[in-house]
Amino acid sequence: MFRIELENEFEADIFSNILEEEGIPYTIVGNESLVYDGLFTMTLGWGHVEIPYEYKEKAINLYDGYREAVEKSTD
Repeated sequence: MFRIELENEFEADIFSNILEEEGIPYTIVGNESLVYDGLFTMTLGWGHVEIPYEYKEKAINLYDGYREAVEKSTD
């Protein structure tokens, strides 16, 4: 499994939809913890998506395309 770091829950929702449309298996792992009051989120970031290595190249291309679209929409 390899990881792609995600910035927030909204990005996780959108990217997981993209992966589902492409038939790529994944697991979203969030670093949130109510017990530690956001300590892990502050130090490790929001979370990441884990994807099997055989889908690595396709997943990275999809994520890069997603980030480019987001950046263009904010310009």
